[in-house]
Amino acid sequence: MSAHRTPRWTASELAILRGQYPERGIEVADALPGRSWHSIYVKASKLGLRSGNAADAPKPRLSGAALEEAIRLREVEGWSFARIGAQFGVAEASACNAVLIALCTRRGYTPAERDAHGRLTDQGKERVRYALKKGLKGVDIQLRLGVSAACVAEQRRRYNADLLARGKAMLPPPGGGEAYPGAKLGKAKRAEVEALFLKGLGTLKVSERSGVSKTSCTRIRNRLIKRLKRKCEVLPGCDASGARRTQAESSRFITPEQREAFRHLVLDRVPVARAAGMVAIGTCSAYKLRDAIAAELRDQGETLPPPERPGRVRAGRFVQPHWPPQGKAAMFEFRELLREHGFDDAKAIWRKRIGDAEKAEARRPKSFEEQLALVEAGKLNITAALGRGHLEPTFQESRRAA
Repeated sequence: MSAHRTPRWTASELAILRGQYPERGIEVADALPGRSWHSIYVKASKLGLRSGNAADAPKPRLSGAALEEAIRLREVEGWSFARIGAQFGVAEASACNAVLIALCTRRGYTPAERDAHGRLTDQGKERVRYALKKGLKGVDIQLRLGVSAACVAEQRRRYNADLLARGKAMLPPPGGGEAYPGAKLGKAKRAEVEALFLKGLGTLKVSERSGVSKTSCTRIRNRLIKRLKRKCEVLPGCDASGARRTQAESSRFITPEQREAFRHLVLDRVPVARAAGMVAIGTCSAYKLRDAIAAELRDQGETLPPPERPGRVRAGRFVQPHWPPQGKAAMFEFRELLREHGFDDAKAIWRKRIGDAEKAEARRPKSFEEQLALVEAGKLNITAALGRGHLEPTFQESRRAA
């Protein structure tokens, strides 16, 4: 049987706690030098002791200038609570509680009602329970009601126990079941994520396929790496430290159809850069493929024909509307189509998609500011007003009227 991390409470310590805690509250820690204030609170709660000291509520670990700086780092710099806690030497939970409770009133929310001892009143508990019943995430409840993460967890446990005793349905999961960083995952979901990692997939692909947040996937991956390391095993495509060396699947991969089409274009004396764009291959990869083709022909006693430079290419020979994909993001989006379709089918789908998007944009009514921007860009011309002679009186009509 494993030993306790902290020594058991002795009879003398329990006597001091029972005798002094109701009057002195947490100040009884002076008489219990071997006990932290947290352990005193926990033991007093288990014994059913209540303090009449109004200063009984624990103070936040961050306050004053440190709290203001922590709020700035969170709101302006976008730091995580773990990083903020490391910056000020406090736990991640303490930093989270201090920042969110301080932001509650600054965001215009009304904190949960408390008594003179800092404990939630019945009305405050009902508000927390209502937020839990709505399926809000823990951090959202902390921000809206100004309570700690431990308070939210405790109220969830008690509310679920009350619902179970009355034969009611349990509370919805935090966030309504939506995957988000920090959400608790079941054993089946963790096993599913580990199985995808063992197939050699990366964190982003595992997150897309499993629906689990990237943060949770990263934590599961780190634990899996440590467990495999104890067995002298590694993840597929990774070394012992978990650094990836090869990828099992990526939108950066060049398909065999792209390689073959590129080969035909290069042998047809198309410049490498233009051939790379026509088959949606990056320029660096294209030159590597060109060098491999040249080495292959050299082994066969042949030479790669020189390309026809743009000045001598027949006009309109390689020009196609809505092709090739422009930019890295568009190129990777096109390669996603190559996973389910052949090159020609994926190319047709891509061109149709871009053409439909351009037609929809052209039909969309433009605001006056957008029209001015198009005129400045030279994409829209201002036409002169046409004469409307049929609406103006002629000379003969004027004489008849006279």
